[in-house]
Amino acid sequence: MINFFDHSYARNVAFAFMMGFLGVFFSSASTALLVASSIFVVFINTKISTKQVFIGSRELIKKVPIVLVFPAFYFVVVATSIRSDDWLEKTVFVAGSYWQFLVIIPASIGMYRLSKDVNFAGLFSYGCRYGLLFVVPIAVIQIYFFNLRPEGIFSNTLVFASLCITGAGLAIIEWPEDSHNHRTLSWIAFVAGIVATLLTFSRGMLIPLSVIILVAVFYRLKVKSQYTMSFKTAVILCAVIAGSLVVSVQSDKGWHFVNQRFIQPIQMYNEGKPFERSISQRVDMQITGFHAFLNRPLMGYGIQNSVAEANSLSKEVLGKKTNYTYTHLHNDYLTHAVGGGVILLILFVLVIVSPVIMCWQFRKNEDLASHFYFSLMLTGAYSTIGLTNIVFHNDQLATMFCVATMFIIVRRIQLLEGVEEVRIPDLPTIADGINPIGLVPESKTK
Repeated sequence: MINFFDHSYARNVAFAFMMGFLGVFFSSASTALLVASSIFVVFINTKISTKQVFIGSRELIKKVPIVLVFPAFYFVVVATSIRSDDWLEKTVFVAGSYWQFLVIIPASIGMYRLSKDVNFAGLFSYGCRYGLLFVVPIAVIQIYFFNLRPEGIFSNTLVFASLCITGAGLAIIEWPEDSHNHRTLSWIAFVAGIVATLLTFSRGMLIPLSVIILVAVFYRLKVKSQYTMSFKTAVILCAVIAGSLVVSVQSDKGWHFVNQRFIQPIQMYNEGKPFERSISQRVDMQITGFHAFLNRPLMGYGIQNSVAEANSLSKEVLGKKTNYTYTHLHNDYLTHAVGGGVILLILFVLVIVSPVIMCWQFRKNEDLASHFYFSLMLTGAYSTIGLTNIVFHNDQLATMFCVATMFIIVRRIQLLEGVEEVRIPDLPTIADGINPIGLVPESKTK
């Protein structure tokens, strides 16, 4: 029997699938896996030397110039951190926080050379589907038994919600290998991600949630899928959704979250009273942060100094002194604008929209449209999450984005190298160790 770990297909199929699974479910394990895999595909790659990886990276930049934004963004972010006290410590910290953007191009080259005809984006989507099966039970347990706002195992509610939203969008994309069961799972996973996000009671996630749902509806209408869910499956799915929401809201803590985060703010607004502390703080940071950007629009103050500079202007702008100790301004566009001026702001925006730019030409191609909508979901989620939260200063969020984007880059490389058709190898066939590349008889693929 062939040991499936001896074959590059098996390694890379496992990597792509596990990155999707771990990305939405298992905290920083996804980042650890990315570290190990990047070292392997760039420096210990059996199919290509390190020198060839970097030569390939240079050629890719020439052919697909938008990928240059990733190293450019990384170096500009790191450079801004020098303009601060304790600059060495802060520069090392920032360099470590954004490192995924430095390896994304060479890692893409290495992944392609290891497995030239694998649909990595599809495998990543499969991993998201399975990972999202766990998020609703975790959310309900944390509310009902532990009186917590759901945070998964991330210890951060907003990160948990952000990954659920992103994972849901990527999970619902259809791929040519999808069977009826696969498509049922894609719907279940999508709904699970939406429900888990709602159970966090996060106001800031309402915009990303709405965008992902709208893109999903548009996508389904556009592809005109023939998929139909059985009545039994639909009833069970609706029952699980309704039960999860009822159980959560019926708990003392669940109702407290609903009342505190939605009902009371609406009542205070209608009565003309000041917003609650959580909302007013964010509004104040937006106002003072915007003034800080206007004071130094070209160079900024350094990514680590964004909140400090907003605080320094609070007396002048708001008539009161603030002393917020957050690491960001709860708007990542503003955080990067204050940190690095208009140059860093432009690079930040280009990074977020780069997946769509790379796949724009795919949108009308029936064989490639799935990759376009995959990129649209990714960009839609991160561009709206960034309005109220960080997206790249957190290792789990940065890893999720960079790995998904890396798989889009691999697809571009495949097309440049003449690989028109890619596939999702059959996972059970690979797992049994008999057929490490997952080839399935033609009759089973129809």
